[in-house]
Amino acid sequence: MIPSDIEDIISKFLNNSANSIELDMLHEWIEKGNNVNVFKTYVETHFAIAVAMNQPDLKKIKNNFLSDVRKEKRKQRFLNMTSFLKYAAVVIFIIGAGLMFKSNFYSDDLEQTISPREGEITLQLANGEVKSIKNGAQIDIKGNKGQTLANSDGNKLSYSNKVEYDETLVYNKLTIPYGKKYDLILADGTRVKLNSGSSIKFPTKFNNTNERRVFLEGEAFFVVSHNHQKPFYVQANGVDIKVYGTEFNVKNYTENKTTEVVLVSGSVSLAQNNSTSKKDEFKLQPGERGSFDRTDKAIVKDKVDTSIYTSWVQGNLIFKKEPFKNIIKALERSYNVVIINNNKVLDEEHFNATIETEYESIEQVFNYFSKVYSIEYKVIENKIVIN
Repeated sequence: MIPSDIEDIISKFLNNSANSIELDMLHEWIEKGNNVNVFKTYVETHFAIAVAMNQPDLKKIKNNFLSDVRKEKRKQRFLNMTSFLKYAAVVIFIIGAGLMFKSNFYSDDLEQTISPREGEITLQLANGEVKSIKNGAQIDIKGNKGQTLANSDGNKLSYSNKVEYDETLVYNKLTIPYGKKYDLILADGTRVKLNSGSSIKFPTKFNNTNERRVFLEGEAFFVVSHNHQKPFYVQANGVDIKVYGTEFNVKNYTENKTTEVVLVSGSVSLAQNNSTSKKDEFKLQPGERGSFDRTDKAIVKDKVDTSIYTSWVQGNLIFKKEPFKNIIKALERSYNVVIINNNKVLDEEHFNATIETEYESIEQVFNYFSKVYSIEYKVIENKIVIN
């Protein structure tokens, strides 16, 4: 059995995100006993096809491995090059086999096709007016006095910090439909990337108050502009996330029973809404996830691989031992399709997969699940039905 910390490093290794210390740990583990064969079997079982789907350039993969070896040698970390190349070759061989397997997946003409639904990104202004933000369209967002609050180039909505002072906080609400993602820059310079099926309510300008507060439903990645005198809060379905200037991901979909915060850098804390006691705050360190259970009102934290939880920002979906029902919901959001699962036994089964949503169609994804996991499905009236 592979230790959980080594399993996490293997996952990062195959996604090109392992650092030098982690590579050393992996190397030392592989050199012990029969671990090189355990490593090979694990990669074949869990990652070969997923990696092949997302790294089609075998030459590039090999060069990346060699680059890592040279980098380690320059740092004089005494990495045994022969051993490193040995297990790198194992992965390259497996990936090559995966590429051939993948070519067999998609060589056939797909008779069943899905036409994803097209939703519109909308912005609700303080007066109730709703504006549609279409791809490539440039629009200006005006305030009640005719002043320009923000502008959009169709791909990003940017609010100005030069708007004249107004004592009243004026809120806008940005809503992202299934199948889309969108970037928002708040008036204080904070950057927010919103995932599909999400919405955020925010002030058009953070006036002379003692805090900056936004309200999130769904999922978003935040890069918060630091302001020690005016802390930033994300209010998310029963929990307040206090931010001290940082990068973090919040997942707060209403159909989930938990709100999750994954900290990439900096510092945040979690507490129930309206909590006034410092002792009720759960502070996170980089690499930790805080989870708020909305049923029993409990907050717990654990160590995680942050790259898995933020992969959607780069257009990927990474599932590691994820229940199939959660995978289905993520695919519905990302592709804006309807998936009906009539095989309820599958719901609680766990799968590993890596999907590049910008380059792989929903048909390819389900063709993969069908061939690898023998999941039967049909396309009926533009819906994917799993039998």
